[in-house]
Parts: sequence; C-alpha cells; structure tokens
Amino acid sequence: MVALFQNLKTALARAASRAVRFARRFVGAGGVEELPARVYWDDSVALTLSNLVRETETRASGRVQVISLADFREAIGEFWEKYQSRILLIAESTVSRMIGKGNTYIPQGEDAWLLLFMGLSEDKAQDRADAIAASIGEKLVGAQFTAHELPMPEASRLDLTDALNADGSLNLESVKQAISRARQRQIKTEVANKITPRPATVAAPPARSEAEKAKTFFQPAWCAETQSVDLFCFRALTDLGAPLYADGTPTANDATILDLSRIAAAHFTSMVADKLQAKMALPIPYATLLGPAAGELVRMIAALPQRERLLRLRIEIVQIPLSITADKLVAIRELFRPYVREVAFMVDMFAPSEQVLALDHIMLGADAREAAGISDEAIFQDLLVFRQRAGRRGVYVMGLQQRGHLKRAINAGIGEVGGPALTENVKRLPQRTSVIQREELLAP
Repeated sequence: MVALFQNLKTALARAASRAVRFARRFVGAGGVEELPARVYWDDSVALTLSNLVRETETRASGRVQVISLADFREAIGEFWEKYQSRILLIAESTVSRMIGKGNTYIPQGEDAWLLLFMGLSEDKAQDRADAIAASIGEKLVGAQFTAHELPMPEASRLDLTDALNADGSLNLESVKQAISRARQRQIKTEVANKITPRPATVAAPPARSEAEKAKTFFQPAWCAETQSVDLFCFRALTDLGAPLYADGTPTANDATILDLSRIAAAHFTSMVADKLQAKMALPIPYATLLGPAAGELVRMIAALPQRERLLRLRIEIVQIPLSITADKLVAIRELFRPYVREVAFMVDMFAPSEQVLALDHIMLGADAREAAGISDEAIFQDLLVFRQRAGRRGVYVMGLQQRGHLKRAINAGIGEVGGPALTENVKRLPQRTSVIQREELLAP
C-alpha cells in the first residue's frame, strides 16, 4: 500500500508542469496555483490503476469511475466553446474538492474524468462518484449556460474487461477505449430538445466604461474578532453621486464593473505590499456574473497573491434579484470560493432572501443606510433576528448612521460593523489599522 501511494505521488509530481501549462491558458500568468490540477497518464498512474484492477473482484470496478459531460456538451452546442473555461472550472473544482484524500482523478479529453478511489470500498466509491456527479450537475444548472433544460452528468463504473495484458501489465489503450465507450453511452442518439439556432444579429458596439467618472472609496468596518478597524469595503459613486453597488440602483455595465474591480485589485496589491494587516471586500453585481465578464473577474482575482487573497479578500455579491433561486447562487459561490477568504451575499437586513439563507459556506452582509429613522430598541430587535436567522454564518452590517445603532449592532452579535457612526469613508487605505476595544465603542 505504501508503494501504491508513493507511485501516485510521483505521478502527480511529473504532471505538475503540464498542469501549469493548462492553468496559464485559462487564467494567464500569475493565477496558476488555485486552479484544479489536470493530471495525465504516465507510468506511475498506470501502475496505480493496474493495482486497482487486480484488487477488484469484478472488471466493472466501483473504485474506478468515469464522469462525462459529453451529453451536456452535445446539448449546449455552440455554447460549449464560449463557456468551456468556466464549465471546466466548475467541474474540476468540484471533483478536486470532493474526491477525498488519497484518491485522484485523470482528465480524459475535454469532457470526461477518470476517478480512482484507492482509499474506499467499491460501494463507498460508487456513492462518492454519484455525489460528485450530482454536485457538478447542480452547479452547471445554476450557471445557466442556456435557457433550456440540460442533461446532467452521471458517474458510471468503468468496464475494465481486457484491461490487463497476459503478463499482468495494464493495457492503457484498452482502458482509453473503455473511457471512450462510457463517454459515447452518455451521448443521446436523439436530443429531444435541440437548441434552436439564434437568428444572426448585428453585434452591438462594446460598452464604454464609466469608471473614470466614478468616485471610489472604502467604507471601514470594526471587527469584533480583532477588536480593530481592519475591514475595508470598496465602494463607488457615479458622477451624479448615486451608489453603484447598492440595491435599487441600476447595475453598471460590465466594462465599468471590470474597470472598477481592477482599481480595487490594484489597491489590494498595494495593501499587500504595504503589509497592512487588513481585509478588503470587493463587490460584484449579480448581473455581471451572467456573461463573459465572470471569467475576466475570476482571472483577475486568481492573479492576485495567493496567500494574501485567501486570507484577506472577500467577494461581495450585490444587487441580487429576488427571483433568483438557491441553485443559481450556489454556482456563483463556487465560482469564487476557491480563490478568496470568503464569499458574501448582500441581503435586505429586514427581509433577507430565503434562497440566500438556504446556502452554507457564505457570509451575509447588509446595508443599514435606510434605517436612520428607526429607534435604537427597534433596530436592536431587527438586528437580533437577522443574526439569529444567519445561524453559523458570519454577518456584517454597513451603513450604520447613528451611534446608538452601532452599539445595538455590536450587542446583537454582529461580527463586523461600519458606517458614519463608526468613521467616515476613506479614499485611500491607511498605513495601519486602528485598535478599538469593544468597551470604547459601547461607552456612553
């Protein structure tokens, strides 16, 4: 068994350079480390598979599974080329996260993955593979690559008949043919709901960015965990003074959001260089993530220093439509989750979306600017309910206008609080964070 894992370790090491080349094609230089590794055939991986074949009682081993997106790829047609990078990111990050310690996967072409479960029994391996396929399916549905109902991937045991040669060595060509057969079985001979070709249209000119007209700044927040003002939320106003990221305001076009995000990313890089021990929140409107800008944003974030973004960068999903369902929000969460400290969803503090509350592995944020006329006791009750409904999720409330509201938010257990009641907005990040004890903020 020790030799088996040593062989696998060697195989993964040999594949590293090839994984880097793939990653650079996807995100460009600088963002390689967080992308799922694409592992390919070599002698050691072949030996691992050979051992699994010998150990199984049947040739259709539950410990050797294949997941294919061939049916899904066929159904979305021309959209595959457009969204291929994002689809691979969703699928491979899911496989990588769920396959479990001691197991591995080997991509086969552009739409299939061979899963090797060395550390599980056949039944448990089958269950794990089914769970991975189901999770990929949920995320692909949530990503809404088309408006049509799509076939979901399934895991299937790989028929390894004739996989071993007479001398006991592995017949790689036979295995590859078995994978190809499994892939083909998942392609429907007749697709009932063919995607109707869209009529040709005249391409619209690219949208102009309005970022140069916007006023950018940061909203500082005090964090109960560190007893200091060490969270800075990036914000922007239009040239007319309207907030760009707030609910109830029109979403800026993708070009503007991308340029504003680049400004925030530059601030984050400077924060890292200046060794400022703080966190930054970068807002992204939901609508911006429905098109090609999503890939640009992921690449931009992946290019930031890995350790620092995993420790200090928060993505805020803002302007979330009330009609959006949880499965679509899961796909958004998973798009960014591998790259940052946390993904937050900005909700209405007084009536948070039930669909957002159905998610785990997120933070909940709210803006209290509209609560200026509410009494201290009334806001306290609202904040208590908000905190209770959040459960174990981290919560933060920005835009607190009154000192009494700030105190009530702290007493209600809100983890991070900000707004004019705490401090004014700042155009540039400070050189150091300000330590403020809880008792100071609660003092009369």
